[in-house]
Amino acid sequence: MNKLSRLIVTLVSGLMAVALTAVAVAPATAKPWKPAITVYLADGVTPVGTTVLHPGDVVVVKGTGFDPNANTSGGFPVPVPPGVPHGTFVTFGAFSPNWRPSQGAPESSRTTVRAQTKWALSRDALNRVPNVPFDMRRTVRQQWTPVSRAGEFTARISLATPKELPANGRWGIYTFGAADAVNAAQELRVPLNYSTENGPNTPTPAPKNLIWAYSPSFADTVKNTTSGGLSGSDGAAIDSNGRMSFKLVGNSLSNGKGQLRYQGTVVAFTKFHLLEIALADPVITVNGTRAVLSMRTSTTDQNGNDVLRRVNIADLTLTAAQAARLAKGEDVSGIAAAFRQGITPTSLAALSLGNAAPVTLDF
Repeated sequence: MNKLSRLIVTLVSGLMAVALTAVAVAPATAKPWKPAITVYLADGVTPVGTTVLHPGDVVVVKGTGFDPNANTSGGFPVPVPPGVPHGTFVTFGAFSPNWRPSQGAPESSRTTVRAQTKWALSRDALNRVPNVPFDMRRTVRQQWTPVSRAGEFTARISLATPKELPANGRWGIYTFGAADAVNAAQELRVPLNYSTENGPNTPTPAPKNLIWAYSPSFADTVKNTTSGGLSGSDGAAIDSNGRMSFKLVGNSLSNGKGQLRYQGTVVAFTKFHLLEIALADPVITVNGTRAVLSMRTSTTDQNGNDVLRRVNIADLTLTAAQAARLAKGEDVSGIAAAFRQGITPTSLAALSLGNAAPVTLDF
């Protein structure tokens, strides 16, 4: 078992211990809860109707009748402990006609973009999600939209096209029990007239000026070994091969010396976001055929991009021909890289024990 696997096992064991000590007895109520959602355009007033929507457009979802004390049985034990209301996912996607968890539909029938999925949960339930010894509350808060005691919520969702779509998928806003909780009454759908073509609010893809896979096994370990994923934002992206890319924002190279500064944040996360680390804003400091690649990384294994500090990640070695091309501002591929000692946090260090992948620089 490698260091990363042992760390995950330790985290899961600790979280299960916290979950088993959670005390949560939902108060009995005779109130008839009747969940319903209405979807509006970005102004929060105009009903969405048959308006043609595109990636980047925003809709406002207003919910009523969602019991804030429901969804306490079943579901995953993390991040929300057993007995605590698990809340409701409010999301956009293309779902299969048979998508409802209460009817046994698999997760693959519900394709969403996590960053655009909201987690409707009461403040009381959120405060009962553990934040020590592991901050699971942060995981929920990233997606959180409050549910009032009257069972109402308002969620703003920016539309984005999922990478994978099920056969016969139907676009719409959907709600269903969060974290594997099952509640047929909360499984709702409002169809949307969505086009995957670019619209006036569709974000322009950032240029891919620094391209790096980190290591030959980085993406596979994150996605498969830990059942997690990779996401890029603010100038960073992840391609189909799991390589990171960043946008060039500064170039002070002169006579073979200087810096290349890049912008963007990549977040690597495990299942349930037990571990979440960020790699952001690379800087390459060049001195002839030698260079150092630094990045801002998470200060802990769980705080993502909340708090970052700059760490020297890898030494780069250029051939004479590569150094000459770089000095002229020409594209350079296949730059040899070797990880440095002292990489933090611990999980990123564990992912840096082998060989580093070569670096590509495009201008």
